[in-house]
Amino acid sequence: MTNRHIESVWLAQAFFHELILIYPVYAIMMLEAGLSGFNLSVLFIVWSLSSLLFEIPSGVIGDLVNRKVYVGLGAIIKGSGFLVWLLLPEFAGYAAGFLLWSLGSAVRSGTLQALLNDALAEQNRELEFGRIYGRGKAMESVGVLVAMGIGGFVAETGYTLPLILSAAAPLIGAMLVFLFIREPDRAVERIEGRFLTMLRIGRDNILRSRMLIMITVMMTLFLGVAGVVDEYIGPLLDESGTLSLGSIGLIYGIVLGARAVGAALAHRMAGMALRHIALLGLFAHGVLLSGLVVGEPALALLCACYFMAMGAVEVLLETQLQNNIDSHARATITSVAGAGMEAWSILLFLLIGLIADATLWTVAVAWVVGGTVVISVLLIYAAPPVAARNRS
Repeated sequence: MTNRHIESVWLAQAFFHELILIYPVYAIMMLEAGLSGFNLSVLFIVWSLSSLLFEIPSGVIGDLVNRKVYVGLGAIIKGSGFLVWLLLPEFAGYAAGFLLWSLGSAVRSGTLQALLNDALAEQNRELEFGRIYGRGKAMESVGVLVAMGIGGFVAETGYTLPLILSAAAPLIGAMLVFLFIREPDRAVERIEGRFLTMLRIGRDNILRSRMLIMITVMMTLFLGVAGVVDEYIGPLLDESGTLSLGSIGLIYGIVLGARAVGAALAHRMAGMALRHIALLGLFAHGVLLSGLVVGEPALALLCACYFMAMGAVEVLLETQLQNNIDSHARATITSVAGAGMEAWSILLFLLIGLIADATLWTVAVAWVVGGTVVISVLLIYAAPPVAARNRS
């Protein structure tokens, strides 16, 4: 496969995987079905906890089976969750749908990065991982933007069509991977093909490498916080009382676009040392903290700057992680980092919820972001002063 083809396929599958038209309205759909606000919060907790439980086991399996088939299975599982919502529009059905969504996403997490890395390595093109992966993350954001832009209009005639289209989109992306991305032969079958064996290999690889430990810690801290803040953009902007819902939606789109730009440009900073990535994370969270203190209208602009920086940080850390994995447990190790992010996110969700009940959303998020600034300073001193090695 030529350079142009593999990148084009990668960008297309990323776009379709996130072209979920039910995204902007699923919470409204659930409330209209009779769920209370508390019920909706419980569903989000179910979503996060199931992601945490599925993350590492799914990554281990991804190192033991055909990854292309596994990615396709993940798309089927994710898509089926939206069909469950359509067929069973009540609390139990929505909970089951979130479970399926979590499982499908966990199957993709780690396994897809490993597949891209191995496909490029077979052509001696490992150094292109950061650029292609970063542009893929940007294209995922484009898919979300398009879904948010048209999903609400499609749902005006009912939720059936957006749910069906949401189930179909991930399948299209997975089909592109299956048909056009070549998976190199791996020696994994000779490692007894056992789950616990692969899990031990992944664990041992992380514990023996200071670099992998630091990368995993930084991914957990920075990307976990960014994921949580993402969920509170709406309440943060709405709290001022000066913005209409339309304006909030527009700002949300700009923020996602800024993150896409950061991810797309991250490859230009390839080879950055972990210490410098920690410094970038410190700067980003300092900017966001300033916005939370100052409030509107600066908050919207500084929030966009924050997510642009975090888009770059995500791609840089993912690239560093792939560059430092030597074993066949590539998807396992990647999923360990993902599980760390999910566990950290659950704690942050609980903390923000408790503080927000007593104060304001801005105060609650500011406490989390301020704590991240402090931890970032420690990471700058703890991180190795050299870049992760590039395997060429």
